[in-house]
Amino acid sequence: MGTDYIEIPHNMEELAPYAVTSREKAVTEILGKEKCYFYDACSFRRHANLEPNEAEYLLRYIKSQNGIISITRCILMELASHSGVLCQEYVAYAKHINEYGIVFLIIYEEDLFSVLEAVFSANVVINNYLCWAVRMVKSPVSTIAETLWQNRELQDEVIKGRNLGQRDVYKHFFEAVRGRKEAGDNLGEELLAVCLHILSHIPGEKDGKFCVITDDKGAAGKIDALFKKTARQHRGKKIIIFSTPKLVQVLYRENILLDKEHIKTILNSGINGNVAVLGTRIFDIQNREISITSEELAELIMQPNGINIVF
Repeated sequence: MGTDYIEIPHNMEELAPYAVTSREKAVTEILGKEKCYFYDACSFRRHANLEPNEAEYLLRYIKSQNGIISITRCILMELASHSGVLCQEYVAYAKHINEYGIVFLIIYEEDLFSVLEAVFSANVVINNYLCWAVRMVKSPVSTIAETLWQNRELQDEVIKGRNLGQRDVYKHFFEAVRGRKEAGDNLGEELLAVCLHILSHIPGEKDGKFCVITDDKGAAGKIDALFKKTARQHRGKKIIIFSTPKLVQVLYRENILLDKEHIKTILNSGINGNVAVLGTRIFDIQNREISITSEELAELIMQPNGINIVF
């Protein structure tokens, strides 16, 4: 594993009281809750730097949806990058989530096998969902592609679909790719896309149960492209991708966040200059990128037909 990344942060004991990490609990929470919100690293950083009274608007909405908040192990690695230590803002945000009555789940990506095992009886079926997701998400130049190219056994399992009757295909794959994580790659987002693709095939769930919160346009595009590339007959349930501006608009429409100054504060968190969104104004017929000040965007959000934010 690269020197910049470790799977368990040095100060994990500070985070542990506020997080659920057991595989058994992960299965129960993912299958039992109405909504599952997966954080990307960039948005977790952004929201962790909000004052508690501002972040509470986000948590109020998630709790109203009977939701949990989750981060995957690779995203946790990114949050503790370089020093191997989670900064105190992240620990404080996890504490706030927990004290607000929302489950904060940290899950190893390979534990999704146990989630699917609760609803599927055959290992081959469960492992096939991983294979299809990896085949769809991998690009010619990526950590996943490089890992597979250098590991013949993993190629046989995940790309060629051999030995899919065994239980540890997920473990082999996710451990191998996390071990090759490097600074500046987009492995966290790629693995998040794989996880969402797998989860979308859980039978009996509604469209939109699984959500990702990210302010990274590249990550959002990769996740969206993964689902669009998948043939219609093999697609699972629809997922929702929230950027911070899109989430703010949802909060306003749900009558949770109505004060203009609070709207501006959340829109401004973690950025400098204008806020860039993808969406439509009243006279637009297709989505376009709109770059405006937080003041202007807050005003549009508060107008009945001011703007529709897609991302």
